[in-house]
Formats: sequence, structure tokens, C-alpha cells
Amino acid sequence: MRRVVILAFIWGWSFLFIKVAVAGMSPALVAFSRIALGMAVMLVVLRVRGTRLPRDLTMWRHFAVMGLAYSAVPFTLLAWGEQHITSALTSVLNASTPLFAAMAAAIGLGERLKRGQLAGLALGFVGVSVAAGLGGKDLTSSSGAGVAAAIVASVFYGFSFVYARHNLTGVSPLVAACGQLVMGAVIIAPVALVTTISRGGVDLDVHRVVSITILGVMGTGVAYMINYQSIAEIGATRASLVTYLVPIVAVTVGVVFLSEPFHLQLLVGGALTVFGIALLQERVRVRPLLAAMLALAAMAGLGACVDDTGGAVGSESGAGKCAKPVTEPLAPDSLKHVLPGAPEPAYPTDPPTSGPHQPGAVNVVGALTNPVPRPVQVGVLEEGGIIVQYKGLTATDQARIVRQAGGDVRVAPNPALPAPVVATAWRHKLVCQGVDIDALKSFVRAYAGKSLTSH
Repeated sequence: MRRVVILAFIWGWSFLFIKVAVAGMSPALVAFSRIALGMAVMLVVLRVRGTRLPRDLTMWRHFAVMGLAYSAVPFTLLAWGEQHITSALTSVLNASTPLFAAMAAAIGLGERLKRGQLAGLALGFVGVSVAAGLGGKDLTSSSGAGVAAAIVASVFYGFSFVYARHNLTGVSPLVAACGQLVMGAVIIAPVALVTTISRGGVDLDVHRVVSITILGVMGTGVAYMINYQSIAEIGATRASLVTYLVPIVAVTVGVVFLSEPFHLQLLVGGALTVFGIALLQERVRVRPLLAAMLALAAMAGLGACVDDTGGAVGSESGAGKCAKPVTEPLAPDSLKHVLPGAPEPAYPTDPPTSGPHQPGAVNVVGALTNPVPRPVQVGVLEEGGIIVQYKGLTATDQARIVRQAGGDVRVAPNPALPAPVVATAWRHKLVCQGVDIDALKSFVRAYAGKSLTSH
């Protein structure tokens, strides 16, 4: 079990590194990069040990299935999901892997589940549902899709644990890990290339380079060696238990280093999932479990009375700091395109809500650290996006604004704003004298996805 704990620590940090890396790379490129780096580590290890990859075509077919289901697809889904939801929520949803592993074992391997295990399975999915409900509290209108991506990734992981147990238990863990990474890299490479070109390239800085390097070398190469050894020694089901240790690390890291919000419902949902898995593994008795569930239900009720800042509902939250959204006239030259590097045109309003725009500006995503040029701003709005800009906020208020980025919402500083916070959509603007999350949510719900073609 020592390997499981080490693996949980490595993968717990991986959610932070994914969050940082995907801000400058397409999700598929994040997946390819970590797979390729992990593969390089594995090839070096095999060469040092004098071990060769098999030539059996049947074995390579198994590697291809694992490369697709255990690397290419879930890595891409998790990276895409973290563009829309927090790394902490992603990690809790990913903890559902043992539930899907048990279902896959029951279907694929004929393992019968007892009545208590079925109850644990149901309880685990209730916990996932409680945690997933947090997606509705995000500012982004696409959080439901982010939740779905994280859960589908867990489905693939659960299937992969059982597939490896059935088809790769006679293979050296190092060979199995390397083989599936080779095939995963081959499968995802074309997708990474196409999505990177369509995105307009990559935007790398030191933090993103370091993140993707650690994610590939440690989170994929080293972690896969440990994981395959765990599957071989303690079995697929017990090895999959690592996924409910991972959130403990991931949530802590997300809150401390990414300033992500900590909701009590996240704790309740994660705990219910863990209890469900424990019951599924026949590790707890029913009566203590029922008592714990009652305590969690009470905590959930308390959590419903807590807002995203941790204060009680009804406390000062910025309400009333925003004027009513205004509709601005369409700029007459809104069909004109501005090429990168061209002189910036004049706009009738600032920040603009229509006018000449830069094609492909929709590739500007997430929370940005630098002001966005006005042609790029309008390009995002022309595609149906929302830009929330801010200036002169306290560190706490800035963190509240920044963590709302994702999906259709971009967040960026702008020292030239006429007010502390301004949200813009195509032909619509919301001006705020402070941080009012509820008003911003309403603005996003009303105008996200509306663009030049929808007016």
C-alpha cells in the first residue's frame, strides 16, 4: 500500500499542473505532451534494464486499447474539463474511478456484487452527484460540460483497470506501461496537432513548461511504473483505491496554490464517494456508515447556507454594486477584420462591445495575466464569449474574479477601465463598482453564446 500512497501524492499534484498547462495549450496537446514525456522516461528505464518491448501483435493491440482508454482519452478529457471547472472539483469527480472499475469488473469479469456492495455503489454515485452539483455555482455557463468530461474520464479509467487485469497481468509492469504510452502517443498525436493549429499555436511561459514537464515525467512516467506494479501485486480493485486518496492532496493543493474556493458540499460529496467505495470494498460496517451519512447530511444542510466566499448568506457580498446591463449600438465596421500586428482601430466605446475584430481571438481562454488588446476583446465577443475585466481590486476580490474564468468566460486585468469591474458581451456591457458575483453570473447566463450571427 506504500506505492498507493506515493501514487496518490504524485497524482494529487497533477491536477494543479494540468490546470496551469492547459491555460497555454490545447487539451489534446497537454495529453500528448505528458504521454510523450512519460514514454521517454519509460524507454530510458527499459534500456537501462536491458528489457525489450514485445513483438507480438496481439500484445500491441492490448497496448493500443490501454493507450486510448487509460491515457489519450482521459488525459484529454481532464485537461478540457479543467478549463471549465476547478482542479479540486475535477479531482473529487475523478475519485469515482473505483465505482466504474467495480461495474466494469461485474460486467466484464463476471464478479458478482453483494447487496452491501450494491448499496456502496449507489452511495458512491450519490456522492459524485453532490460534488457535481457544485458545477452550477461556477460563473462559467459550461461547467456542466466540465463535470461531464471529468466523469467520463473516470469511466475510461475504471474500464482500463479491469482491462489491464484481464489482459496484461502476465506482462512486466514496466513493459506494459511503456507499451501503452507508446500507443497512446501515436493515437493522440494527430489530434494534438490539429487542435493546436486551430487554436493558433501555444502560449508557453516558465510555469507552464515546468508544469507539463513534471506532469509528464513524474505524473505519467514514474507514476505509471508505480501503478502497474500495484495492479500486479495487489489487484486492480485495490490499486484503484488510489483515486480516493488523490482528492485529499488535490483539493489542498488547489485551495492553497490556486486560490480555488473550498465548498462544504465538495467535502460532503467527496466523503460520500469515499464511504461508498469503502462499503463497496467491504471495509466498513453498515451502522457506523449510517451515522457518518447523517453527519454528512447535516453538514450538507449547513453548506447550503454558505456562499462562495465562505461567509453566511446575507453577509456583504457585493450585491448592488453593478448597474443594470446596457445594450450598446452595433459599430458600423463590425464586419472588418484586424490582422495581428496591425494598428489598433478606434472604437466608439471602451471597453468595446462590437467593432473591428481579430479572427481566431476565441483561442484566448481562461484567466489571463495581461490586458487583452481591444481587437482581440471584440474577437472573443464576436464568437459569443464573455470578457470580465478588472482593476484596483484587493487580493481577495481579485482571486474571486479570477477563479470564475473558464468556458465562455475570460478574465483579464485592464488598468484603463472606467470602473473596477466591467463585463462585456457582444453589444452588451455590465459596469460594476465592486465584485458582485451574482450579477456577473446573471450577465453570463443572459449573453454567453450570443454573437454577431445571433443578433
